[in-house]
Amino acid sequence: MIEKFSFVDRLRLAGEKRLLGSDLRRQMIEVIGFGLAGACVALHLQKAGHHVRVVDDGKKGSSHVAAGLVNPVAGRNFEIGSNLAQSLAVALPFYHQLGNDLFHPAPIKRLWFDEKDRAKFERKRETFEEWIDQIDDQGVTWKGGGWLDCPRFIAAARKEFLDQGGEFSSKRQSEESIWCTGAAGLIRGDFPNLGHRSAKGEILTVRISGWNEKRILVKGGWIIPLGNECYRAGATYQWDHLESGPTMEGRQTIERIIRKFTNLEYEIIDHVAGIRPIIDRSNPSLRYQRGLGWFFNGLGSKGVIYAPATALELLSKISSMI
Repeated sequence: MIEKFSFVDRLRLAGEKRLLGSDLRRQMIEVIGFGLAGACVALHLQKAGHHVRVVDDGKKGSSHVAAGLVNPVAGRNFEIGSNLAQSLAVALPFYHQLGNDLFHPAPIKRLWFDEKDRAKFERKRETFEEWIDQIDDQGVTWKGGGWLDCPRFIAAARKEFLDQGGEFSSKRQSEESIWCTGAAGLIRGDFPNLGHRSAKGEILTVRISGWNEKRILVKGGWIIPLGNECYRAGATYQWDHLESGPTMEGRQTIERIIRKFTNLEYEIIDHVAGIRPIIDRSNPSLRYQRGLGWFFNGLGSKGVIYAPATALELLSKISSMI
């Protein structure tokens, strides 16, 4: 009988078998940055038996303010990312092993814009049939949706990393490192000649008394139920002036998004901004350059889905070089 392995299984086996079988070549590996990408890389390397040092300046990047939305079919054109099911099969257990309360599954109701929008859905329906839960006159409800509490994930990952013998440093000590420096690294030019089109996004957290909506709603923006009558709503896309923080213009844009879903009164309790690291739309990028090391960036708005599986892919690539 031939034993079949998934894409994810092959990555894990290739990486872990090579690494665990190379005791004499075990080494300290340096990871720069401890956002979503850096945390996933550091924990995967550590699990494979490596000593890992994280270089982190303590500044909070986009991972600390991200909504953490997992939306299987996104955008006006009903787009599905590559290896979506396989990536989620890695991501969800990875998050759960750090804490059962980090990832919050929730149905996603994607509302129709108009009849042309619904007609487009019907034309493309067979490409995402497996993600459809139900359809009605208001829209389509997707399976597999939810949101990750990103700040709590970073805190849980840090604790796990330290508990397993990892170390943090404020300065680089290795000639070659794994660069997980997000939008800040792209803007600084950590890797020469690497183009990017990072985008600033703003998010509001609001309290809406008496609404009791439990689904994630999507229509040219989204609103996520957090519990206790609180909701997170967003997000804006701004391609210029990335250095500025929350703006009145951004707030007004998100308030218009909220009004697509409810006419109830709301109280704004938080307003944050972050920069999405985008290289190839929202597809993660892995690159190697001699003298610098590996580069893992470009997670964009789909980082929660793809970061753990991409970190496993990086583990496999590193193992083939040592």
